[in-house]
Amino acid sequence: MQQEAKLFHVENNTIDSVAKLYNKTEESLADDVLNLKNWMKGQHHLPEILDDTSLQNFLILNKCNPEKAKEKIDMYYTFRSQVPNLVKNINPRCSNMKTVETQMYHVPLPKLTKDMYRVFVNKYQIKDNQEQIDPYDILKMAANLQEVRLKEDIMFGDVIIFDLEWSSVRFLSKLTPTFLVTMLTLYKKIYSLRVKGVYVVNTIPYASTLLAIGKTLLKPKLFQRIHFCKDTSILREHFPLEMLPKNYGGTEKSVEELHELCRLKFQEYQDRFDLLDKLRVNESLRPARLQNENDEFLGYYGNFRKLEID
Repeated sequence: MQQEAKLFHVENNTIDSVAKLYNKTEESLADDVLNLKNWMKGQHHLPEILDDTSLQNFLILNKCNPEKAKEKIDMYYTFRSQVPNLVKNINPRCSNMKTVETQMYHVPLPKLTKDMYRVFVNKYQIKDNQEQIDPYDILKMAANLQEVRLKEDIMFGDVIIFDLEWSSVRFLSKLTPTFLVTMLTLYKKIYSLRVKGVYVVNTIPYASTLLAIGKTLLKPKLFQRIHFCKDTSILREHFPLEMLPKNYGGTEKSVEELHELCRLKFQEYQDRFDLLDKLRVNESLRPARLQNENDEFLGYYGNFRKLEID
């Protein structure tokens, strides 16, 4: 039997701490999970019944609001058939995803912050051949990791580190407004992920262009959470050394070691990814149309309104 990759570390009291922030207890949150499961059993257009941990995460992602969680669960399945280009060749076994795996790091740090946020590091592995990678494939790799998180993590809030040390201007120029809107919309409309901070380190001159684009797309609330630094010193100012990888002066596993754990984790969940390729809603069995917020997502292309991510 393949050994389980240990990627996410969550303290025993974390779920209780998160529940209290939304005036819940572990017991009342468990009741909400059971109610959501019963609701899913009555939604005959949905292709499966989610496990308890995934349902718990959908509740946490939506501030323990069951009705909001229902909307996001519905959209989690619906977008696969309504926006198929976002899930085409997303399975980790696909050749394009194997290419990303060998050239890009997108890794979670095992320990949560004191505020119970999960930190991610994004960095190119090499200088050369960056033009071979489609930014949408990087987004797909991130989405695959969210699938694992639904089963194993507590998804309360995210902090994202972008290390531009090996990034070329040619690649960064691919991060168009359309791509950035797609990325942010996936975060908000499907997973409800809350971005609590963004750190862009080892910046290069072209980063100012990305900053200008970001300012036009983001609400001030999120834009103010983006921090730029010409080196990596800002990370040691904001995160304890026991959280940071060795590459950044910390004592945690190196980015390379964490990347290998992600690769093993994808292998561990291969059956799940194969199933996701097939899961689609049956619209003929849908009891009611999706609410306006979801309709808005399905038709958002070309709509460059600022996105609010709280």
